Amino acid sequence: MSDDIKKTTHQPFCKTDSAPLFSVNAGVPVDEALELSTELMRYVELLAAADALIDKTAESAVIQHLSEMAKALNKACGYGTMGAGNA
Repeated sequence: MSDDIKKTTHQPFCKTDSAPLFSVNAGVPVDEALELSTELMRYVELLAAADALIDKTAESAVIQHLSEMAKALNKACGYGTMGAGNA
């Protein structure tokens, strides 16, 4: 029965000229990955709404990185990519 559980695929993000710096690991249950993606986006919303950091450049960088992480999680789950129905 555990074979029926949808799992993430490998999804690199934060790419440099030579290679990705980070990645989502393959084999994580999709439900868990999507839950974390939702939490990351909640943090993005809270940071943006709070206007909490004095250094706006740092605030933008934090928001961008958290957003990239959430986007990579969604892609690793098969959402937002071609062939998402096969995830």
